[in-house]
Amino acid sequence: MYWRCGCDGRKVGVMDTLTPLICDLLEWLERTPRTHAEVIDGWRTSCPRLPVWEEATDKGYVSCRGRFVEVTSVGRSFLSRARDLTDTAARDQIAAS
Repeated sequence: MYWRCGCDGRKVGVMDTLTPLICDLLEWLERTPRTHAEVIDGWRTSCPRLPVWEEATDKGYVSCRGRFVEVTSVGRSFLSRARDLTDTAARDQIAAS
């Protein structure tokens, strides 16, 4: 996630293409306990442009605890910020309509 200045000088949040996918992974993991094998089967990719599992792991958003993968406090914080940014963008879009 990164920020840029809007034309009017205010800061506007912009998500890269990977952020929504990482959020999907984190939300999926929060719904029910998942084994490492299940997560890798569903989220590992060989596509260098969509390294969802790799990015989430490298950034400390997820960790393995025994056989299970869980969202870390860093991951929950990231998810909360991303949701806030999405909610703000949606409200701004509705207000502009």
